[in-house]
Amino acid sequence: MTKLVIPRDENELMLITSLLEGDGIDFLIQNEYFGGLYPGLNIFPFNERVILVSEADFDRASLLARDFLESIEDKPRQGGQVG
Repeated sequence: MTKLVIPRDENELMLITSLLEGDGIDFLIQNEYFGGLYPGLNIFPFNERVILVSEADFDRASLLARDFLESIEDKPRQGGQVG
C-alpha cells in the first residue's frame, strides 16, 4: 500500500474516500479510529489518518484526489504525492 493523502479534517476524509469507493478503488485508512479520538489535534504524527491505496491503483486514485483537492483550493498542492 502507498500513501495517497493525509486529509486535513473529517470532511475531507469522507469526501475523498467516497470518491475512491465510487470509482471502485480499494483503500485503507491508517489510524482510522485512533485519529478520531482527538479531532482537531492533527499536529501530532500519531494522530494523523492516512489514506493508503495499492500501487496498481495509485495513479487513478491520485488523479481523483488531486482533482477534488484542487477544486476546493485556490492553488494546486505541490509535490509528487497528493498529500
